[in-house]
Amino acid sequence: MIDATGRTVPVLGVDFSGARGDNATWVTQGLLLENTLTIQSCRPVTRSQLADLLSSAPGNAVAALDFPFSVPREFVSHWLPGTDAMPPLWSAAAAMEFEEFLALRDEFVAKSGEPLRRGDLYFPECYSCLHKTNPNMVPMTFRGMQMLHRLWQEGRRVPPLDDDGRGGPLLLESMPGAALRALGLPFKGYKGGRNNLELRKQALDGIEPASGLAIPNLDDFRLECTSNHDCLDSLAAAVTACLWVKDESLFRLPQDGPGTGERRGIVPDPAENELETARLEGWLYAPVFIPPRE
Repeated sequence: MIDATGRTVPVLGVDFSGARGDNATWVTQGLLLENTLTIQSCRPVTRSQLADLLSSAPGNAVAALDFPFSVPREFVSHWLPGTDAMPPLWSAAAAMEFEEFLALRDEFVAKSGEPLRRGDLYFPECYSCLHKTNPNMVPMTFRGMQMLHRLWQEGRRVPPLDDDGRGGPLLLESMPGAALRALGLPFKGYKGGRNNLELRKQALDGIEPASGLAIPNLDDFRLECTSNHDCLDSLAAAVTACLWVKDESLFRLPQDGPGTGERRGIVPDPAENELETARLEGWLYAPVFIPPRE
């Protein structure tokens, strides 16, 4: 998705929270020109403010969002049998209360456990989006899907769904921890571990050389990102968005076939189409093929 015109590309990185208090979502906004990311802001927002930001973003903007865009197909069969893509699920989520969704989740998990989505199998740090305890993934999954309903209706692009002529900003499901791991930076313990401050400093010191991006005003945001892991996560998501703009081949993309190899003890079904599954379950994009630092 390299912008051959040399235009500046607006990027947004989002560390999303579905918490009841609605005070823990962070967004980093910046401008990418060729290889340089200039950060404009890094701040907390409400979910409504985030939706408005994404709604008003220019058509060439790319936003990396840290929440599951959908749910495992096994749960889809329990919730909306016959559904084969994400948008009907977003619409259904928008029409219900969280308590209804939670009751459906609890009923399903009591019988079937917490399955992972197909794409999550590539990332050992992933929890099921139906996981409810430390971390509680359910509120962010539900409230994120509600927001996606509005944004899809407004013409935003959401891979791996077909664009169908849409011209709005591109919304990419991401996970800062997976991005940090792919970049060879600290991805565990930087949130609440014993050495969390030092690990966040290491991540900030390494994010430019690891990503190959120049971030000339990074120091202006260093104190905030060091003291707040949500801020750092939103920055990592913004870097993910930049890398997508620069070279989509850095990312594992869902295959029009069964996918590759055994992951987390599960062998792909040779009859499965990974791309079709991803259009239903969503797909986590991380720059796993970025060349290692010398």
